[in-house]
Amino acid sequence: MEFNYIIDGLIDGIKDIREHNHDGNNNEIYNDLDRQTELIKKLIEFKKQIENHDYNIKVAKQLTDIAENIQALVKLMTLVSISNSDDAKAYFMNETLSHVLNSLCNSIDDITNLSDSLVDLD
Repeated sequence: MEFNYIIDGLIDGIKDIREHNHDGNNNEIYNDLDRQTELIKKLIEFKKQIENHDYNIKVAKQLTDIAENIQALVKLMTLVSISNSDDAKAYFMNETLSHVLNSLCNSIDDITNLSDSLVDLD
């Protein structure tokens, strides 16, 4: 809605400038240009808000991925600790746990980058 308002205002401003230019009314042209400048500033601010929103969603997705990896690790460790079978424990430790740990290791870069991102969100 705000985007349409800004674009419509810019288009109307261009029409006003043309009209005032044909009339030779320089004072009105300067006023029209000032209005155009304000609308362009609003458009830039609107663009920044959209970019910030997209950035925040990216950070939230990274945090969710990290949390899911940690949750999987905790669940696996619980399964290992409550298992009565040495074969089951060995399977979890050797097969499944290594995949979860590898996934967490891959998330280390995300965690490092997120520390900066979280400061930005604050």
